[in-house]
Amino acid sequence: MRLRVGSAAAASAAVLLLAAGCVDGGEAPADNSGLSGTGAGADCVIEAPVKVGLVISITGGAAFIGGYQQQGLELAFDELNAQRGVEYQVLLEDDKTSPEEGVAHYAKLIDSEKVSVIAGPTLSTVAFAAFPDAQEAGVPAIGMSTTAEGIPDLGDYIFRDSLSERVALGASIPAAVEALDLKRVAILYDGVDEFTSSAYRTMKEALEGLGIDVVGEEEFATTDTSFTEQLNRVKAAEPDAVVLSALLGATIPLVKQARELGLTAPIIGGNAFNSPVMVDELGPAAEGLIVAGAWSSALQSEGNEQFVANFTQRYGRPPDQFAAQAYTAAHLIDVAVRADCDASREAIKDNLGQILEQETVLGTLSIDENGEVYQDPVVQIVRNGVLVPLES
Repeated sequence: MRLRVGSAAAASAAVLLLAAGCVDGGEAPADNSGLSGTGAGADCVIEAPVKVGLVISITGGAAFIGGYQQQGLELAFDELNAQRGVEYQVLLEDDKTSPEEGVAHYAKLIDSEKVSVIAGPTLSTVAFAAFPDAQEAGVPAIGMSTTAEGIPDLGDYIFRDSLSERVALGASIPAAVEALDLKRVAILYDGVDEFTSSAYRTMKEALEGLGIDVVGEEEFATTDTSFTEQLNRVKAAEPDAVVLSALLGATIPLVKQARELGLTAPIIGGNAFNSPVMVDELGPAAEGLIVAGAWSSALQSEGNEQFVANFTQRYGRPPDQFAAQAYTAAHLIDVAVRADCDASREAIKDNLGQILEQETVLGTLSIDENGEVYQDPVVQIVRNGVLVPLES
């Protein structure tokens, strides 16, 4: 089945039937009766439909991520639908990459639709606006691509299966230093945006901790479109590599301009580099981009080969990290529901915070009671237009 985006005039998106299960925990809301079932795990049976809200960027600046997320969720929920015992009603909303839209959709899903759990939004900036409402209402929410520091700190109903930028950079920078024998590195960063500024500090700490000589630090603004002055100074410093902290809008023009100016050094970046859409947009300029993330098509993780094959056959393109994280989020919700055969908000919240060494397409994954995810990062580099594992 296809997930359809909700509108202001209609009920929020498509209903998908899917077999899933149960959780231990608090009472279901008065208008969510029947969400506590019998049995557990594969034998769980819940009589009432379990409503799952999805808030992702189908349009707007992060649509290139949201499109993959929508397909990953659709594939996962169709697979879960093939099981028996639980019926999921999946309500999809487009946040349009807007914090205001995200907040509005969260309010609708929480107050009007009475969902048991919400997955998304796509970007951390939208999550920082919307997640506090889920926390206040006591509705568990799981981020699938929210990598900013402080996301889990928003409350005990907030979770994510996306590695923090700090963890990812903490893996990519040492791996690049070792694989490419880096000695001299320059940093380019958006000094206005809080998220990119935080990532810059993480980058600098990591480089200094490795004894790398930082030969240049260049700042730009979120709305800048020309980076010639900064890039010329970086080029003159002759770094072995460049570390970049930028939002989606600046990443493509900045990397393209760097290559046009003859800056050929490898570029180590953040989570946006993980998308094949970004790589395709950059074309030849993408060669040598290095990024750490949560997933690779080459991972020998449980079900990953079949996931890649099923996704590719269904959508005519291979999945990316964001599809894999969305696919995993749906299955984690199912694990939480089936744990004690209880799909109430409180039960899902309790069991999401007790996922320990769960085998997923992302690898072995745990989520603690504070909502933070733990798994081994994967470091990749763009070679011949394709993200492949970075090797020494």
